[in-house]
Amino acid sequence: MPVSPAPTPGARLLTALAGAQLLVALDFSIIYVALPDIGTSLHFSAVALQWIVSAYAIFFAGFLLLGGQLADVFGSGRVFLTAQLLFAASSAGAALSSSAAELIAARVGQGVAAALLVPATLGLLSSAYPAGAERDRAVAVWGTTGAVGLALGVTAGGGILAVASWQWIFWINLPIVAVCLLAAGNALRATTAGERAPIAVAATLSACTAVVAVVLAFTELSRARPALPVVATALAVTVLAGGLLAFSQKRRRPLAPRALLGVRTLRTACLVAALYMASFGAEFYLVTLYLQEVRDYSALAAGMAFLPLAGTITVGNTVAGRLAGRVPLRRLLSMAFLTGAAGLLVLALAVGAEGGYVPGVLPGLLLSGLGQGMAFTAMFITGTRDLPQASNATGSALVTTAQYTGGSIGLALLVLLHGERPTAGDFVLAFCVTAVIAAAAAPSVLILLSRTGRQPAPPTHREQPSEHPTGGHR
Repeated sequence: MPVSPAPTPGARLLTALAGAQLLVALDFSIIYVALPDIGTSLHFSAVALQWIVSAYAIFFAGFLLLGGQLADVFGSGRVFLTAQLLFAASSAGAALSSSAAELIAARVGQGVAAALLVPATLGLLSSAYPAGAERDRAVAVWGTTGAVGLALGVTAGGGILAVASWQWIFWINLPIVAVCLLAAGNALRATTAGERAPIAVAATLSACTAVVAVVLAFTELSRARPALPVVATALAVTVLAGGLLAFSQKRRRPLAPRALLGVRTLRTACLVAALYMASFGAEFYLVTLYLQEVRDYSALAAGMAFLPLAGTITVGNTVAGRLAGRVPLRRLLSMAFLTGAAGLLVLALAVGAEGGYVPGVLPGLLLSGLGQGMAFTAMFITGTRDLPQASNATGSALVTTAQYTGGSIGLALLVLLHGERPTAGDFVLAFCVTAVIAAAAAPSVLILLSRTGRQPAPPTHREQPSEHPTGGHR
């Protein structure tokens, strides 16, 4: 009797990589609708509550480049396995937390685990799928699960809170980790390690300290009566940590390799990623807060309101994956950001008019979701296009570092704009600002990539730069 063919190792590996990206994105956004319940249960102060989100995002961004270096040196498979185990342990610690300090510490652990996981995932993806159309399709699948995970996190959080306690938003990570490890299987042992080299630990800690201090300064300024000594101290720490980071860049093992920083497509993708998260990433926070604080939605209702956004993000990811080899990336990115900016502007108008969900909020979610789905996939294809194989993990980590650093600082700025008790008018201003940030990415991409065709990758001892015969993406 004929039997159905077993799934190919590539298909199983892509399941593991997509699941890992889902895990990272899910834990960034699932927390939003649970913040009121967690604050009441663990007696968080109004100021400390936001650090449940910030602790994850800041340490995720701060440790990403170190994660990329570890993946390049020790092999993406080993780092992937380590990161998944750390994510599981941190998630269990968060679920078992009995105080604010314990939960914030667990969120830091999740952020570090995510920082190790993302570059390892991208390193495995780049190694397993040949450059060109096959890799573009794999990146599109990976990007779809990541971008949709941001939206579904809010929906999943609302659904969990409707039937269980907030602890289950962390327990749910354990089966996801198990599926990822089982699906990856032997692929994790097949990856090879690179040359042993010093790891930029000091630079990583300096970068994390700088971002934490910046966010702390903006957080304090958002108070009705900010403590100016706290702001001054935070800014001083930022300058000191930034100086130490600059000094570390001159050492033998800098945090961001200078050769990679010379790749124009990578630099452009980093800028675009920062603008992406400062605009589209902040949308999740703003919409969730608006629906619950101004419209009095329950956690479940607010989560369900994000389902159309998740659907259009999937459509946008798919569209970008199919257009990436046919339309110049600068045009694809600019079109994506302008579409998303239009959606954010529609949301601002809907909030100002105080209309219902269907005639007002829904059109803005659909339009912005389409734009951000296209932008997410296109910016990672752009960032990895000209990277040498040996530095794929570190280069990809640069893009995600810029993404979440921009998101952390952008969110802090928005909190500063709308204050401690935002009204509908404050949300109108915040949505307009995110629309302007998203729109600014379009001319930036057109200018920076206007003369970029196929840029040679910096040569390495493993691989000399080569060109795809059809001008496709590396």
